[in-house]
Amino acid sequence: MASSKLEALVSRARLVEVRDFWFEHLTGPDDLILFKQEHGKRWFFGGQELDRACVERFGPALEAIRDSGVRSGADMLAVARPQDPSEWLGLVLLLDQMPRNCYRGDAAAVAFTIFDPIARGVALAAMQRGVPDEEPATRWRFAYRQWFYLPLMHSEDVATHEVAEQAYERMRRDVSALIDGGDAAPDGSAVGGEDRARAAAVVRANADDARKLVDMQILFEKKHFDIIKRFGRYPHRNKVLGRTSTPEEVEYLENGGETFSQPPADAGDKK
Repeated sequence: MASSKLEALVSRARLVEVRDFWFEHLTGPDDLILFKQEHGKRWFFGGQELDRACVERFGPALEAIRDSGVRSGADMLAVARPQDPSEWLGLVLLLDQMPRNCYRGDAAAVAFTIFDPIARGVALAAMQRGVPDEEPATRWRFAYRQWFYLPLMHSEDVATHEVAEQAYERMRRDVSALIDGGDAAPDGSAVGGEDRARAAAVVRANADDARKLVDMQILFEKKHFDIIKRFGRYPHRNKVLGRTSTPEEVEYLENGGETFSQPPADAGDKK
């Protein structure tokens, strides 16, 4: 049974705090619909400053989860109990992104082995409930929506990547529908009210940027999936996970293979 301490550290208010922290550098509500390339720098290249902030504010919650024995999305949802899209988003960010900023170097194994499976389970549960793809507050705010798919991209499971491909394709169809106009979404659902109307105005005014953004995300998923299809895992994780790299994996990493910001030294032991 979850402790009251853990429940307090992943309370609904705390989940909203995670969300607000993650997007605090955006300059206005329209950036949540279509964020700019410069906004992504903080998320993916925030450096030690972002790491320190994540550790200070959310490290205790991660450590409490780690010590609690929670190891699945279902276990986590029994504790956190998110209700609205902002809380679901905050929980996904807490489990998928915060560990990548709080556990660096050899400690990255904690993110890969403990938090990634939990994050993936929560993200899939959110998708089953339609949180990213049907709720107007997330569906038409692509800066929010994208984060629900990252736990799937981080997986080393082929079937999970197939789900991710479908999710990104749905997002591309939504972007195209906003650009092209029309009174219904691609799936035939209702327009979506004010959220969709505002998203349409922003996306149509920046159509090229919108297409580039979603195409970039689809390409990034493809790069990840191609590695999984080829190796069945991410070779750049081998060292921190104590896995022995195959000769093919060693050659891949030594010749510029993708490490997704992790140093090539993560090739691990050579056979």
